[in-house]
Amino acid sequence: MNKLSMAIALSLLSASSYAANYTKNVDVVVIGSGASGMAAAAAAEEKGLTTVLLEKQANIGGSALYIEGTFAVETEQQKSMYIGLTKDWAYKNHMEFNHGFINGPLMRKWINRSDESIKWMEEKGVTFHDVRTLFEDGNRTWHIFKDGKGVEFVQKMEQSFIKDGGKIYTETPATELIYKGGKVVGVIAEDGEGDTYTFNAKGGVIVATGGFINNPKMLKRFGIRTDHLIVGPKKGRDGDSIKWWEETGARLEGMKTHLAIGAWLYGKDPNTQLSHPEHTTVYSQMASLLRQPYMWVAKDGKRFIDESQAPLWHNTGPAVERVGNGYFAVFDDNMREYMKTDGIDISHSDWVRVGHKLDLLDEGIEVGQKEGWLVKSDTIEGLAKKMGVDVATFKQTVADANRYAINGVDEEFPKNRKYVRSMNKPPYFAVKGQNATLITLGGPTTDTDMQVLREKDMKPVGGLYVVGCEVGGVYGDSYNLTLEGMASSFAINSGRFAAEHIAKKMKL
Repeated sequence: MNKLSMAIALSLLSASSYAANYTKNVDVVVIGSGASGMAAAAAAEEKGLTTVLLEKQANIGGSALYIEGTFAVETEQQKSMYIGLTKDWAYKNHMEFNHGFINGPLMRKWINRSDESIKWMEEKGVTFHDVRTLFEDGNRTWHIFKDGKGVEFVQKMEQSFIKDGGKIYTETPATELIYKGGKVVGVIAEDGEGDTYTFNAKGGVIVATGGFINNPKMLKRFGIRTDHLIVGPKKGRDGDSIKWWEETGARLEGMKTHLAIGAWLYGKDPNTQLSHPEHTTVYSQMASLLRQPYMWVAKDGKRFIDESQAPLWHNTGPAVERVGNGYFAVFDDNMREYMKTDGIDISHSDWVRVGHKLDLLDEGIEVGQKEGWLVKSDTIEGLAKKMGVDVATFKQTVADANRYAINGVDEEFPKNRKYVRSMNKPPYFAVKGQNATLITLGGPTTDTDMQVLREKDMKPVGGLYVVGCEVGGVYGDSYNLTLEGMASSFAINSGRFAAEHIAKKMKL
């Protein structure tokens, strides 16, 4: 290589080794592309706000890709099905469920506008195929997305946002808020190439980073168990926003609350156990066994709860956590045949619905034995040994269950008699389950416009908004499953509230 060529090459190499710095002036910066971030971004651009959406991962969607449906009341869909649930009922339900430990005005605004958001989504092309409930005679508030997944919702929000002029930066995490004079006036972000972006936000910054469920240190700090299985993305959702709340003096509440989502196959990624309702898999069918209302046994060899509580995750989750965060769902060959030919009695969310015949059960039993989350034996004693529980205690548990079945009365718990079954036909099976969680549910206190409030005076931090699962005051100590689909509904509505307030503030 001649000297000139070498000089040019060195010059190019030197130039490429320095990251660029860009400054952009916008109205709104949205940080995070889950349900709340996508709704906020689409609503902001729709209202004429120049908006950028920052996502630290390579793909957009976050936890929104895992939601099955969304809550609303007094919708056209419900009215056509003669579902008479009202907004007043929903508000009273949520206040009573949480003993008043929530932001009443914000909850009222969310519930009152939940039906409007269904129409808003439909106008953007989102489709709903049913209004469902997980419970026998439950409250039908759960508007199920196409294919029982949030994929279409994310796609339609993205299309609307881009069409209206919005810009998405993936693999570009926000690293710092620009906080001056007690106000947030922008964001600093850095992409995968090392380029730095300074976004000056005239209207405000909307934080929708998804909480901290993937950050064990944060979980420990705020008192959440770190041995829960995690449903959803394994990257992101790691508490990027906590430092911003501390920097701005935000008031935090409900930091220990999280969305427990029932038990799953022990030690196995719950994402392998999700499926379309019409196309179940081995793992989703086997996970459904952990929701059936027959015999649940803790590591001491005893039952610990009325198993017909299975759909009520806010009850069963704490009960399972209390006995060590794991348990066994036990059944015999009669029950195996029943679940194959008649179907299951309780849904595994919307993935394996009540009445579904477990045609993959026998295959799953073989897989479970190989992978270690299922044991099988021709004797009760042998099953107890494989489960690792005290043989004598477990034998007594089974003997009691068989007596209850003969008498038709569960003497330990007030279980519906139709679920009181005997266990006397070998072989016997035990599936080991473990608690799982989807998202954390605590964060800053806000007003009804999603403005973050300071601890010292409960006044808004200028220019700073938070939406979705990071908002404090939405839940008490647990997720309210009796208003099915509320996490996604609040996320979508809160995103819209923040965008609307910024537009109003800027008089657009």
